[in-house]
Amino acid sequence: MTDIIRIPNIQNYTPEIINGELILTPKKNYITEDELYMTKVKGSVIVDCVVKGDDIISTATNYRSILVDIWKSMPVQKILQTTKFNFKLTNENGEKGYNWYPTINMSFQSKNAQETLKEIINMIKVNKYNIKISIKLETGKIIYFKID
Repeated sequence: MTDIIRIPNIQNYTPEIINGELILTPKKNYITEDELYMTKVKGSVIVDCVVKGDDIISTATNYRSILVDIWKSMPVQKILQTTKFNFKLTNENGEKGYNWYPTINMSFQSKNAQETLKEIINMIKVNKYNIKISIKLETGKIIYFKID
């Protein structure tokens, strides 16, 4: 037996030495924004998500919850000026697809996962926030996306 250990594709790992032990963590291959928009997220599951401003804004694992958390951090006027969603400032209670969200004191019409994800990215840019998100697609493949 030789003392040589060969690891193929080592460039795909981040090495760390902790307590004298070599730990290799697979690197995440982040996709671009264009690739994210071309990816069908219907039926997907968010594995992990962190949205940060000065503090952590959201760690939710549901598209709508992430978006509402971001909206909660914003002034109403800024939301209304920059959103692609339809809002009403009154409690519409299910009328014409509007749902009331007391945490933001507004009703909005929900959209599908694809459009909600686009709005999340839009709001991340508007607020100059950071996001790291891992999404498990319906196919089982996990994709990674971030904005720093």
